[in-house]
Amino acid sequence: MLADNRLKIILAIIIVAIIAVFSIAPIAQQPDDHNFADRRSLFNIANFFNVLSNLPFVIIGIMGMRLIALRQATGGLAELQAMYLTFFAGVFLIGLGSAYYHHQPDNQTLLWNRLPMTIAFMALFSAIVGEYISTQLARKLFVPLLIFGIVSVVYWYATELDGHGDLRAYMLVQFLPVVLIPLILWLFDSTLNNDKYI
Repeated sequence: MLADNRLKIILAIIIVAIIAVFSIAPIAQQPDDHNFADRRSLFNIANFFNVLSNLPFVIIGIMGMRLIALRQATGGLAELQAMYLTFFAGVFLIGLGSAYYHHQPDNQTLLWNRLPMTIAFMALFSAIVGEYISTQLARKLFVPLLIFGIVSVVYWYATELDGHGDLRAYMLVQFLPVVLIPLILWLFDSTLNNDKYI
């Protein structure tokens, strides 16, 4: 499979990104990043509108998980069901974790905001790999990518507690898929065709 020049391009980008990110000094979480423009409280809920803005994530996550669990979703591949379900579970947990964080913004609550984001990012990226490159490759990557995503956040949090925070691994998890997904969509044709997940 790596004989495909398109995969070599993607692999080269991943290697260059890893080298570039880890060649710079560790990046700590800036305390002023926890400051939000809207600090109004309503119904005894601090930062009410920031908290409320996460409700769509909860709703969409529940709807997606329900559709997949009931096999009512259209589109997608049956072989990637676990990735779709994990993505929507991640979206649901983003709503909860982000609401918790915005209610009381600090590094401790930010941990619970970032963990589900990595779950959603890695599940989405795995699903894109499965739909556009290879379902077999996606299944091989799925669990290691999830683990790497979670470890990147736990590592950041542990280094913050140790007094020298390091966001570099988390930056890869957050931003590398943003670069790779459009590239994959451009370089590869979808394998979906008429094979819909039902």
